[in-house]
Amino acid sequence: MIGVRNTRLDDATRALVEATREAIRNAVRHGSHTTKVFTEVGDEGEVAVFVRDNGPGFDLEHVVAERRGIRDAIIGRMESVGGSAEIESSAEGTEVTLRLPPPEPAT
Repeated sequence: MIGVRNTRLDDATRALVEATREAIRNAVRHGSHTTKVFTEVGDEGEVAVFVRDNGPGFDLEHVVAERRGIRDAIIGRMESVGGSAEIESSAEGTEVTLRLPPPEPAT
């Protein structure tokens, strides 16, 4: 069940916030007129953030290697804390989905 709840702020959730910020910044920088952000925290503490925009879209495979914003500041940042980033893009816009698994139980 997904609903309104709190989660702790730790290194993983800080990385999630920073990756979200980068996704929003990219949307605005590259021509989105509307950007929407949704966040869900599940019963077990898993967190998902969705950043959707109506910009021109892009193909990550064709982004030159020197342009590291998406690869490092979004994908790499999420992977470094055990999370994931998925990017779907078309001419109608882009959706970035960021996920963190539930936190490890305290021992």
